[in-house]
Amino acid sequence: MVASDLSDPPAVTVAGLREILAANGVEPLAPPPPRDPAKWELGRALFFDPVLGGNRDVSCATCHHPDTATADGRARAVGTLSYVDGDRRLPVGFRLVEVAEGEKVLTGFKRGGAPHGFTPRNSPDLFNRGDPAWTTMFWDSRAHRKEDGGFAVNAMRIAKSPGLYQVVMPPQVENLLAAQAMMPVLSDDEMRGAKGETGITGETNEVGQILGQNEEEIWAALMDRLLGIPGYRDLFVKAYPETPVDSLHFAHAANAIAAFEIDAFTLLDSPFDRFLAGDDAALGETERQGAELFYTKARCAACHSGKLFTDQLAHNIGIIPIGPGPDPVEIVDFGIAHRSNAGLDQKYAFRTPPLRNVALTAPYMHNGAYTTLEAAVLHHLNPERSLDQYDASQLEPEFRGAVHDEELVRRDVKRTLSKTLRPLPRLDDREIDLLLAFLHSLTAPSASRLGHLEPESVPSGLGLIGPEPRQP
Repeated sequence: MVASDLSDPPAVTVAGLREILAANGVEPLAPPPPRDPAKWELGRALFFDPVLGGNRDVSCATCHHPDTATADGRARAVGTLSYVDGDRRLPVGFRLVEVAEGEKVLTGFKRGGAPHGFTPRNSPDLFNRGDPAWTTMFWDSRAHRKEDGGFAVNAMRIAKSPGLYQVVMPPQVENLLAAQAMMPVLSDDEMRGAKGETGITGETNEVGQILGQNEEEIWAALMDRLLGIPGYRDLFVKAYPETPVDSLHFAHAANAIAAFEIDAFTLLDSPFDRFLAGDDAALGETERQGAELFYTKARCAACHSGKLFTDQLAHNIGIIPIGPGPDPVEIVDFGIAHRSNAGLDQKYAFRTPPLRNVALTAPYMHNGAYTTLEAAVLHHLNPERSLDQYDASQLEPEFRGAVHDEELVRRDVKRTLSKTLRPLPRLDDREIDLLLAFLHSLTAPSASRLGHLEPESVPSGLGLIGPEPRQP
């Protein structure tokens, strides 16, 4: 930043802002479709039930909980096999260590041979993901809508050059969010677990016994587990009365989860959304000035574009790498370049995140590098300087030792830095405050009142497992 100017930015009228929004193709989000009560109830149960975890110890809600704005409030998520340390969940096998280096004490976590660690990336929020404008899901855009209208997920590359391997979604998958819901149950670290593990009920993890590339077998094993529970059998029959039970696919479960998420997390009551709906008084002068900066001088909309506030494309914006990515060989997260549809010239690029309710979803970036919204905004003003001067002390202790601040890594990140960041605008303190005011106007009041969505119990009878330990 530079020193604050003495004069305030010029006023922005309601009509002027509406012209700016129209010029940038910003229109209201689509409302959710009418609720199917039976499908919604099935989806809610599945969303919160740890039975979908191979070890029966993690659910969708563990990393996407209503109490934490549909994310989990962690830099990187903790999936299966965890333990509770005070006020947070940690992977089994990770323990806090302190190493003295001169007068400096380095705090971090050491892995003790456990098969699962932190998941590679920050848990994205789930707000407004049902809008038909969405064409991709995940930080690396790997889930996408195909040209023929079907859905696929770009898999981990097998070689160093781009390949064509994809997980093509079964035809029963109804929408892109359902395609996304098909995937976490396949991940060893997120939900599935691994061969030889025993779940919290003492039962063998039969899902983890299956090789990871055999997606249909994994999905079938989960359906066998679900349909063996009378409560779920009844819910599936009610939600899909025209589908014989023996013809049900895990896609039907994913469709129900997506139906619940779309209905529960499509929130259109933010001041900005009310302004889009025609309420001229929803945004004050400060928010309007911040919006004008967002779409003009600050050039935020170069990537955070359209009604979704994302171009759904991947960019390298110079975020410090923290920990390994999903590749079992590489020690650094290469982003979209790990996937079969991207070349190594796209290393460190991640999909532009949407921004609705962003004030509630700290920490920020694909790895939770920044704990405040202001810090995330300031990074964009000089990414290379922010990369070189990154302060790991803002991270939770378990992640500080995983920061890749080695000079070779930082230079590698800079090689593929997105051209959309150059030349960078100069913004003063007042302009930063205005941008933050606009970003706060994207917060729906209802996003902080989602506790009613959590059921008292789930058909499996298992205890609910959120991102934070429950009070006894």
